[in-house]
Amino acid sequence: MSEQKVTVSFYLEKTKPNAENKCLIKMVIYCNPNKKRFSTNCHATIEEWEKLNNSNLRDVNLKAIKANLNVKQQKAEKIIAGLVPFSFVSFEEAYFSNSIVNKNTALQYWFDTYIKTLNDKGRVGTASSYKTTINSLNEFKKGLHVHDITIALLEAYEAHMLKNEKSNTTIGIYLRQLRAIINQAIEAGILSQDKYPFKKYEIPSGQNIKKALSDIEINKLLKHIPTKEDEQKALDFWLLSYLCSGINFADIIQLKPSSIDGRYLNFIRQKTKNTKKKDLRPIKIGLHPRAITIIAKWKNSDAKNPYLFPILEDGLQPITVKHRCQRFIKWVNKRMENIRQELGIEQKIGTYAARHTFSTVMKRRGVSTEFIKESLGHSSIAVTENYLDSFNDDVKLDYTKFLTS
Repeated sequence: MSEQKVTVSFYLEKTKPNAENKCLIKMVIYCNPNKKRFSTNCHATIEEWEKLNNSNLRDVNLKAIKANLNVKQQKAEKIIAGLVPFSFVSFEEAYFSNSIVNKNTALQYWFDTYIKTLNDKGRVGTASSYKTTINSLNEFKKGLHVHDITIALLEAYEAHMLKNEKSNTTIGIYLRQLRAIINQAIEAGILSQDKYPFKKYEIPSGQNIKKALSDIEINKLLKHIPTKEDEQKALDFWLLSYLCSGINFADIIQLKPSSIDGRYLNFIRQKTKNTKKKDLRPIKIGLHPRAITIIAKWKNSDAKNPYLFPILEDGLQPITVKHRCQRFIKWVNKRMENIRQELGIEQKIGTYAARHTFSTVMKRRGVSTEFIKESLGHSSIAVTENYLDSFNDDVKLDYTKFLTS
């Protein structure tokens, strides 16, 4: 058997320049006939890249980049020398587990690494959310490192967001994701525990805005018969969500025929499928007769399609599934807005209102919070209590009668 020849070189990804017109430099490992490229987190313009191999290099920044690349090359070659026979899998394990790589303190690096992990696991929605967060932080102050995240900076960032009219809910989401990244850096030994900035900083929480419909409004929807077929379909799916314990549309589109067991619906929430592996219990819902009718009306007629409804098909990438779900929700919301105006309903009736309305109707009827928690698939009673809508003012007035009766 001929000896494997493995080489290390660098490549400038010229097709994807950033806002500064700089391109990512990638390290190329070549083992005939295969090759793989790895990010170096180093960037250069095309002109700078052409100068990097100049023996007379004078630019201080370019010298630093070249020194960084030399360290990476030496490290890669040392690992390759110890891999006989060579394996890309073994190389990646050795290269990326080494502390030299993980000593990178750039906040962008830690976000990018976690975003890649999320995408690799198919959690494209969460990955997109983290991407939005790091973009917001870069807009506030570019080039941050994990040790730059102090109480003073968090307070300044919060003030910056409020000045730009961002809600407390949005600020809270961004800061909780930043906190998760800082926790990862501490766990990796990049940041010491005594530098943890969130110990004395309270992340803003959004105010629970009413999204649930009143009894009168929900009755209007239950009795409404649209003249247009597309509006009837949108209303049917909205009511299906409401009648099935407020099931999210992301879960509706992923249902399979096997999800139905007689008069019950069984499913695992897409939101928790990747985050609660130790306690991954399906939600079991009793099917209302009208829900059974809606399912029969709109279920898939293609025997080769594994899904209950003809919104997805087999073999789709996670990002495509995400986009299909978003498009379907947008399609439903547009038609529900027409229905809202026609029926004179003041409250918005987007898809998420169905979930809030279910929980609030249950609460108004005296159903236990424990049952509502189980139906919604929440992790704790505290989450459910924070989620539930408040009783409307008329109910509060009625309850005062109990004091003297």
